[in-house]
Amino acid sequence: MKRIYFLIAFLAFGMFSYAQETSVWSLTYNMSVPMGKTTDFVGKTSFRGIALEGRQFIDNNFSLGGSFGWCVFYEKKDKVTTEFENITLTGTHYRYLNTYPIYVNAAYYLNEGSYIRPYLAANVGLIVTDYRNDIGVYTLRESPAKFGFAPELGILIETEGGTGFTLNLKYNMGTETQDTKAFSSLGINVGFIWVY
Repeated sequence: MKRIYFLIAFLAFGMFSYAQETSVWSLTYNMSVPMGKTTDFVGKTSFRGIALEGRQFIDNNFSLGGSFGWCVFYEKKDKVTTEFENITLTGTHYRYLNTYPIYVNAAYYLNEGSYIRPYLAANVGLIVTDYRNDIGVYTLRESPAKFGFAPELGILIETEGGTGFTLNLKYNMGTETQDTKAFSSLGINVGFIWVY
């Protein structure tokens, strides 16, 4: 599994070692709303997330890049009964879901030559999900990696000096596996960009 993570990180960030056109790096604060089957485990919106992303423009309207993010969901549920193997546990549940999306992406930009550039992007990669459920002195935990993809709609606003801002919506989807349910969330991300 470590080899897969290394390979994706290499693909995501290694492509920026050459300079053809312009590179854009961003650091964003991420809020996420759980969707679909994810709400069965954690139903509350997360306000704890961050992501680092780099993109290399291939021409004036198209870029390739990669990103790595981290988001933490948390919810407390009172008086819940859970069955695990041959054990039945009843009590207060403290549920945590840490997600680590690792993507490569392609984006198409509008408004060529403008400082305000709306864009559409497609992200593909892995979403590592760490489910943890604390019930009294017991902890139930699993950390599956899922194939992930995320359509994205956003805007880049460049200011003087090669800096600026970004705002985007990203719908993260992790596929269902034999052992775990599908993961999905709507990310609302805002942050800073650096243009080189």
